[in-house]
Amino acid sequence: MSSPKFNTKILTGSLCVNSLELLSKLTHVSKKTADSHLEENEKNWREYKDRLGSRYIERQHDLDMFKYGSYRKNLQKMFMGEKPFTASRNSCEVISVYNALENLGVKNEETTFPRLLNYFEKNASILKGYFGTSFSGIIRYFKKNGYDYVSFMGKKIIKENIDFMEKNFETYIFMSYNNTENIADMIHTMSITKEEQGFFIHNSFCKPIYYETLYDAVVKYNSDNGFTSRPIIVMGIKKPEKTED
Repeated sequence: MSSPKFNTKILTGSLCVNSLELLSKLTHVSKKTADSHLEENEKNWREYKDRLGSRYIERQHDLDMFKYGSYRKNLQKMFMGEKPFTASRNSCEVISVYNALENLGVKNEETTFPRLLNYFEKNASILKGYFGTSFSGIIRYFKKNGYDYVSFMGKKIIKENIDFMEKNFETYIFMSYNNTENIADMIHTMSITKEEQGFFIHNSFCKPIYYETLYDAVVKYNSDNGFTSRPIIVMGIKKPEKTED
């Protein structure tokens, strides 16, 4: 007997984002736990980066060596089972931030992948990391660090708004349901960059595809796997313009 399917229309974009943000405020990882992961993650990052082979992190499932989240027996049984509870399962939001910063050419001690894992564990992880990271936490991060940004959520994700974003911002992050017909297929958060061949989604579950427009990338994600996805929120980011003293 197959499991029942629940259409994602029962959970609107704003309800999804705001509910996950509230849950994050109540269940984020403690500073003590996050800081205990940092040294090991930094050590493993030095090894991993040497064999990354790309500017961007593209294969989340290769990140078993990184810790993100606080182990809880009951949550493990409910959401992970026998699967390892590591960044390979729950770090897509952090990966999207790392890739966006890489695309913007921002490189410093605080933007390494381990440092970003540490920051978001303490400030935006959801259900001790078992539900990943709050998208609102991503917005707060860029706002706190002085970036210019815009975001569109739910019914505001229309071609006119995404075309405006494409024209006026440098790099992009979006969260999407993987399958609009079944909420159990979960959500995924990814970075989008503009390349010579078109717009490219990083750390996607799809085969490598270049899209003609940003809007195409947002709404056609996962279509090559036979699913119709549904974007929840899209964010455009750019470095702040320098002002003269």
